[in-house]
Amino acid sequence: MPIITSAAEAFRPPKRVSVSDGAASSLRIVQPGGYTGYWSAAETPYMVEPMDTLASRKHEAVIFVGPARSGKTMGLLDAWVTYAVTCDPGDMLVVQMTQDKARDYSKTRIDRAIRNSPKMSDLMSARGHDDNTHDKLFRHGMWLKIGWPSASQLSGSDYRYVALTDYDRMPDNVDGEGSAYALGLKRTTTYLSRGMCMVESSPGKPITDPNFRLETEHEAPPAGGILGIYNRGDRRRYYWPCGHCGEFFQVKPGLELFASLPSENDLLKTVRSADLNALAVEHAVVFCPHCGSGSDAREKHRMLVAGDWLRDGQEISKSGLKSDGGIQSNIASFWLGGAAAAYQSWENLLLRYLQALRSYSTAGDEESLRVTINTDQAMPYLPMAVREETGRGELADMAEDFPRYVVPEQARFLVASADVQGGQSARFVVQVHAFGPQMEQWLVDRFDITESARTGVGGEMAPIDPASYPEDWDVLTERVLGSTYRTTQDRQELRVRLLVCDSGGEDGVTENAKRWWRRLRRQGLGDKARLYKGGSAPSAAILRRTRIGDESRKDVHQLLCNPNLLKDAVYNASRRATSGPARLHFPTWLGAAFWDEMRAEVREANGKWRKVRRRNEAIDLCAMIWAGALHLGADRINWDAPTQPWARPIEHNSERESTDERRARKPGTRARRAPKPRAIGKSEWSGRL
Repeated sequence: MPIITSAAEAFRPPKRVSVSDGAASSLRIVQPGGYTGYWSAAETPYMVEPMDTLASRKHEAVIFVGPARSGKTMGLLDAWVTYAVTCDPGDMLVVQMTQDKARDYSKTRIDRAIRNSPKMSDLMSARGHDDNTHDKLFRHGMWLKIGWPSASQLSGSDYRYVALTDYDRMPDNVDGEGSAYALGLKRTTTYLSRGMCMVESSPGKPITDPNFRLETEHEAPPAGGILGIYNRGDRRRYYWPCGHCGEFFQVKPGLELFASLPSENDLLKTVRSADLNALAVEHAVVFCPHCGSGSDAREKHRMLVAGDWLRDGQEISKSGLKSDGGIQSNIASFWLGGAAAAYQSWENLLLRYLQALRSYSTAGDEESLRVTINTDQAMPYLPMAVREETGRGELADMAEDFPRYVVPEQARFLVASADVQGGQSARFVVQVHAFGPQMEQWLVDRFDITESARTGVGGEMAPIDPASYPEDWDVLTERVLGSTYRTTQDRQELRVRLLVCDSGGEDGVTENAKRWWRRLRRQGLGDKARLYKGGSAPSAAILRRTRIGDESRKDVHQLLCNPNLLKDAVYNASRRATSGPARLHFPTWLGAAFWDEMRAEVREANGKWRKVRRRNEAIDLCAMIWAGALHLGADRINWDAPTQPWARPIEHNSERESTDERRARKPGTRARRAPKPRAIGKSEWSGRL
């Protein structure tokens, strides 16, 4: 009879109840010294929708980003396991961040749930070998495995349910096989719409781009980890109603709702001597962004119970009626702010933050600050050094109104740089700076070269291909070295003194770059160009002159540079607020794409610059131009009596050329007015030759 009864359990149909209702009737909690009773959503009403979505056949995954002490582990793990065992059986894999954590979870949570929940214990297999630390087998055949992130744990077997907990504390790449989420989701695909992958965590990955701009209020900053997966979903946030005006507002991650709290800079000046407890009590008030009224902790539970989740783009009325709009996705993603955590008071939330600020202020310790922002506020962390840099204002705001293609009165010579871009959008990206005394410089041109001098399909010029066609490099000779830029003196123009050209990239680029330089040498222009290569050693000199070639000859001049030191110099020069030595002036005619490229890399604590955006040509071109100026010795010129003929005033400058001389050199060309200012693109002035 026991065998028949056990077998009969496998044929029972799933119970038509929600996950939250199933857990409320089946999961009995016994916490030594704490709560005893069945699980209830009374304290954590915000957990009901994420839990119930675990049974949705419209979604393949549920992502939950939230703070500590919010009840997320009990609702999304313990309750889901209980629901699966008692209501809708299916093999399940629970992945903890380490093997030790998997063992602890099995002993302190799962074993207690089985022991204290009658419906769970009745379904547990009676055979001793079916119940061990990492494996549980139930009478209806469901297998519960409790593992950790490894290729062996996350591959080879199919599971209907996969739960990944504390996701941001797991490795980004599991044994070289990919992310834990990608591996876990793959395990559920056999079950089609009946499978489900759940990921929960507080944020733990740093923000990768400190210059990010959010497109919507629900979008997460670029941080990788669980926030990266959250952004793929429908981006739900929790909203609660104001007790005064009745309007709903978002429970945002971080401390923005505590509007009376002084700024971080002001707090850093006061936390060393202030009464932190009194400060936390004083500011533990949430303010409505609609009417400005404050609600203290006595209103918190009422606001939580009346709250609701909204997808990105959804709206809610005072009466609680939600619109039908919003992002649709097969990933249901939720992000709960720290102010909503049921088991952490607002006073305690602020106190932890203030204590962490005191630790940073007195000892320079950022770790406690990072922990409280991640786990208590449910926010990704931005290091203080990066925060200070990004707080200095937008680089675009420092742009000045000076014309394109015109050499400023103070400038003496021009340096250009060319970056080689490959692939389907192959092109040369060219930038030109005018230099004056003490390395002060002005960006006077920026354009792309996309067409070669070869005839293509239909008689049009063929697209440029620096990797495949050596002759395509001669376009640089004509369009850059053959160009002139107007000066402030009537009918006087200035040639480019030096072109620094990138020599790396796709196969064929380096060889074609060397061939191009050799052609320049034969034309007597060898000193007008240098190939550029960025070194990898962080302790390398900022610039070293080398020669490259083949086994028989090393005849091509190259600048081997430390890009980190060059970008340090560019950053400092671009941030200087006043004119003078080493100031880099940017014009207002540059488009938004340029400023995005200048923000495409961030400096890390070890001094290395890390790329955070795909397009970074602007900062690379600035660095190459800086290297070119150092190669020319521009930092060592006696500007009162320069011996270099190209550094003298325009009327005596060796690179000066009159309009008539330029026309004689290039018959059939004529000067034309500078076009109206426009965004970055193909140079109209340089293209006239």
